Amino acid sequence: MTTTDAGTIAALLTELRTTTNAIAADEWLSADLAATPKAPITELGTNGKPLQALDGAGVGFLTPMISFLEEPLGQLSGNPDAVQQGAAEFQNAGKAATALADDYGAKAGQETDSWTGASADDYAKTGKELIDGVLSVAETALTNASALIKAGEVVAQVVAEVTRLITEAVGKIVPIMTQALAAAAATFGQSVAVAIPQCVQIAVECGGQIAAKLGELLASGENLIKLVEGASAVLKIVKQAMSLIGDKAESGSAQLPTAKTA
Repeated sequence: MTTTDAGTIAALLTELRTTTNAIAADEWLSADLAATPKAPITELGTNGKPLQALDGAGVGFLTPMISFLEEPLGQLSGNPDAVQQGAAEFQNAGKAATALADDYGAKAGQETDSWTGASADDYAKTGKELIDGVLSVAETALTNASALIKAGEVVAQVVAEVTRLITEAVGKIVPIMTQALAAAAATFGQSVAVAIPQCVQIAVECGGQIAAKLGELLASGENLIKLVEGASAVLKIVKQAMSLIGDKAESGSAQLPTAKTA
């Protein structure tokens, strides 16, 4: 890119805003996750133990056999406050950059409203490029803020869904084992021996459903990363364009407009 104009940076700013809107609208989510019930970001820090219900039902001896169900919950757990704090920092940076662009635009307008001629047009054009460049920095910060929050919310959503799946599996397992234990004396333990594989199979099927959810999360996360990386690449081009504008000004090719004479 060797030359720039107001339309170039304006187009890049529009592209950044489109990316931010795509993230906010969950366009990066897989169809399955998009249809999954939402969950508050606080679910990240719940550290739930749905298998503890087995202990309460008196069949806790099954827990070691199906403990693999809870492993994803440990992997997905996190600190929702840290996510929100990181997003807030990006949001504050975006607001500060937006305020800077607004302030520059207002002052430039006040100081040059009486200027005329080609130089005035050139100055206005360069000012528009600089304002759009700063707004592009602001938009990228807002993109990152949105991405952080959305990523946290979707992980929390999967945590809630995995917890639900495990709870449903436990709800199927407990009656089977309870009946088996009740019949254990009459069957000399055979009822328990038969029931255990049935319960493990229920857990395996649940594990398959959980794995599918994790796969959807991974695919969606990759889509989100592509959007964020795309925004960073666009910002890099904006920075190059603004650098060229600065070089033109330093070399004297971008002259200040002359004051209007009476």
